[in-house]
Amino acid sequence: MKVRFNKDFRMSERDNKHKSSFLFWKISKLTTRLKASNILVMSIALLVGACSTPTGMSFQKSSRLTEHNVPNKWQENIASTENDIIATNWVKSFKDNDLDEIISYALQSNYALDADKIGVALAKERLNISAATDFPELSLSLANSRNKQVSNSVTTYQNSADLSLDLSYEIDLWGKLSDQQNQDRLSYAAAQASYQHSKLTLVADISKAWFNLTQAQQLLTLYQERAENLQRNLLMIQSSYQLGLNDALDVYLTKNTVNQELARVAQQQQALKVSSRALELLVGDYPLAKKVSEQNLPFIADEIKLGLPAQLLTRRADIQASWLSLLALDAGLAIAHKQRFPSFNLNASVGDNASELTNLLNGGALAWSLMGSITSPLFNAGRLESLETQSKLTVVQNEKLYLQQVYQAFADVENSVSERESLNQQYNFYLKAQENALAAEKLSFDQYLRGLVTYTTVLEAQRRSFDAQTTVIQLTNELLQNRIEIYLALGGDYLDGTTQTQQINSTKGNSLPASLTNRISMEK
Repeated sequence: MKVRFNKDFRMSERDNKHKSSFLFWKISKLTTRLKASNILVMSIALLVGACSTPTGMSFQKSSRLTEHNVPNKWQENIASTENDIIATNWVKSFKDNDLDEIISYALQSNYALDADKIGVALAKERLNISAATDFPELSLSLANSRNKQVSNSVTTYQNSADLSLDLSYEIDLWGKLSDQQNQDRLSYAAAQASYQHSKLTLVADISKAWFNLTQAQQLLTLYQERAENLQRNLLMIQSSYQLGLNDALDVYLTKNTVNQELARVAQQQQALKVSSRALELLVGDYPLAKKVSEQNLPFIADEIKLGLPAQLLTRRADIQASWLSLLALDAGLAIAHKQRFPSFNLNASVGDNASELTNLLNGGALAWSLMGSITSPLFNAGRLESLETQSKLTVVQNEKLYLQQVYQAFADVENSVSERESLNQQYNFYLKAQENALAAEKLSFDQYLRGLVTYTTVLEAQRRSFDAQTTVIQLTNELLQNRIEIYLALGGDYLDGTTQTQQINSTKGNSLPASLTNRISMEK
């Protein structure tokens, strides 16, 4: 509210300065009155008891979930204790410097991760906005107008200048504004946890893509070597046929096998390009299919510490994010409940009015006002009640989804561990099968050249050798993929703090090693 007085006199410059000081003294006095009024109203609120804060959650703390159907150990007969140190620097266990550099580069260049980071910044700004309600809102307005009036052929002009300093403040009697701050604070924490999970997921996806690329390269090398061996065998069989030592059927069968293998090489070359482009997209580069891997898949036999099932609630960043989001929704329920109660506002204003802009604050009395207001909903056809019910149902719904996510996390660990046991058994059996198949392939071809077996026996031995070698490569990759899945299911960080800091500092140039990129310009 603004009150103004017209000024018809002038004052000295000294009086003008005194008037300015008087203005700010008035503002200070009004602020003191506001604080006193606020304390008085809050005291009344405490005496009355205000209203209770509702909740739609069955579990007020995530730790209470451990008391309901959460086992004390994993079911896959793996000894684990609360003191188990779960690896946080599992990327280093692969002992692959190229992978380390690619991950460090991707953490700075991945577009989806950058978008999640911006989401954290947005959540922080929303928190800053709600935190501003703790303080009064102060605004200054200045207006200057000139009016013309014509009466009986007489024209008159009237000037008016207005200066007003306004202060408004909403008293948080029911704690509605505090609940809004709490909701935004929880949403900000949830965004941070979600961002950490996105980073871990990106690291896991890049590691998987890197080993898929390595597998594709290894299989291509195997197919090319096999095609070269078959072509050498074809020359030997053709020479024997020309000497009358074998039939034309053997020549045709060998040619057919060579052509099939060359077709497999062409198919695998395309698969290699697809794997390379998949990695480049994760890194944040244009998919030129130029990423290469010049090493074999590593075999890692080290056991993975699992800890206890209940530790997932604090280790998994995505579970933490869901829990914090659930708490934020519950705070929103409190806000919806308190929307049905009156709101209290205090407004104060100090102003001056003069005929000329230069005459403002030139001395004389100021106009000031102090006003309190109460606004309460009376009739809205049940809209506010329905909004509160909707908020409560949303909380209950998301709590069920949170519980489903928790048990799905337990299932992810259990399935990954049991799958690893199965993959290890398959790997050991196929490793022996590969050794026997390679020996049988060599022996069958030697016996064929001596006329002891038919070429059909040679083809069968070659097929078994090829299948065994291919399966060993694929199982090695599956073991690595499974290892990454276990680390992802367990949560936590992918690097220890020291190593992570070193890697981030080493990627300020945002460039990959030349041996990994082999970039070509877009013009070419």
